[in-house]
Formats: sequence, C-alpha cells, structure tokens
Amino acid sequence: MGSGAFAGKQVLVTGGSRGIGRAVSLAFARSGARVAFCYQSDPVAAAEVQQMGEGLQIEAYQADVADPAAAAALVAQVEERQGKVDVLVNNAGVFPAAWVVEMTDADWDKVVRVNLFSVFYCSRAVLPGMIAAGGGAIVNIASIAGQRGSARHAHYAAAKGGVLAFTRSLAREVIGHNIRVNAVSPGRIVTDLLLAQQNPQEQARWMADTPAQRLGMPEEVAEAVLFLASPASSYIVGETLAVNGGLLME
Repeated sequence: MGSGAFAGKQVLVTGGSRGIGRAVSLAFARSGARVAFCYQSDPVAAAEVQQMGEGLQIEAYQADVADPAAAAALVAQVEERQGKVDVLVNNAGVFPAAWVVEMTDADWDKVVRVNLFSVFYCSRAVLPGMIAAGGGAIVNIASIAGQRGSARHAHYAAAKGGVLAFTRSLAREVIGHNIRVNAVSPGRIVTDLLLAQQNPQEQARWMADTPAQRLGMPEEVAEAVLFLASPASSYIVGETLAVNGGLLME
C-alpha cells in the first residue's frame, strides 16, 4: 500500500508486539494510519515495535483481550485517546502443542479463549463506533490449521475454525452498515510461535509440503491484511484470503 493509503484512519491490532501482529502494526503505520496495538505480557517487545515505528503514529496498550472486560476497556481507551476505530485486526493468539489425550481443561480453555473468544470480544466492542460512523473494516487472522486441522494443535485448530465461521457470520450481520469483515488465513509463517515448534526434520517436512518451497514472512501476511482493510477490496465480504505458499488450495 502507498505511504498515505490509510491517512486519517485509526487502526487497532491485537497481539501486535511480535510476529504477524508486529508486521501488521508497522505496515499500517507506514501507510499513514494512527495505530494502536495491544500486548499481553511483554512490554520490552512492545517498546521495540514503537522504536521501529519511530516518527509514525503508533501506540502500545497492555490488555488481555481473552477477558471481555479488558477487551472492552482497551477499545474504550483507544477511542478516548486516539479516536473511533476504523479498522480492527484480530490477531492475538497462542500456539502450544499437546495431544488431545493429554490436553487439560485449562489447556483447551486458554487456547480457545485467546484465539477465538478475543475475536468476539474485540469485534463486539468496536462495532457501535463503526456503526455510528457509517462503516469500517474488521480483518481476523485465522490459520490453515482451522481449514485442514493440525495434529497436536486440536484446540488451536478448533479455535481458528471458529474464527472462520465467526467471520462469515459477522460479515452477514454488519455489511448493511458498510462494515466489511474478512479473514486472512496464513500457512507456515516465520514467527516466534512457529519456530518454537521447529527442529531440522520438521523444517524439511514443511518445505517438502509447501509448493512455494519456503516459509512465508510476516510482512507478506501484513500486505494481505492491508488489502482487505482498504477500498481496493470494497466488494470482498466474508471471505478468507489464504497466504500459505500453496500449502492448501481450495
């Protein structure tokens, strides 16, 4: 996107201190937006994002968006300090590994709350402002795991599958208010969450599986998010844009 493509727009990115969220936050800021991003527990990483965006309009907020009160408070703070949210990017996520037979109730609950419930909480919180303003855009970060499943990540895959269904459902509800809701579904992207699961044998398998023969970069996902948030995608509603190097073709 051009340097002024989002001039005057207020963007909120959840989970913006690392990986895809960091790339999305910086891409919007470099395109002229006022960006608010939240982080849960790493102020050092959040400060690094602000340093990388020095000279741009980018602010960090601490919030656990898996908690409904915290998500509502986050949106209220952003609206009070920076203005009504024009674009929401629901990106907050966790990606632990566990076999279902060994998965605890707490494991399941945490992953589903962070990856799915937060999408509902934050979307619900920004909608009144978007409706009053006559429009907006919500982009939800899903995952290829939600489309094809993922062994040892059933909780994550179930949550991301829910994100895809929620995206389509909310899109139908709010398009009459000129609010477009879409999703981006990344494949294997070079992030801390993915590399924490990595070993040389696993990486070789990933490369063999992927027609593009490489992992994706967070910046490539960010470009897809900006496209779906921009007027260039004005007739795209309730869709899922795959950024996966051909790993899954539908």
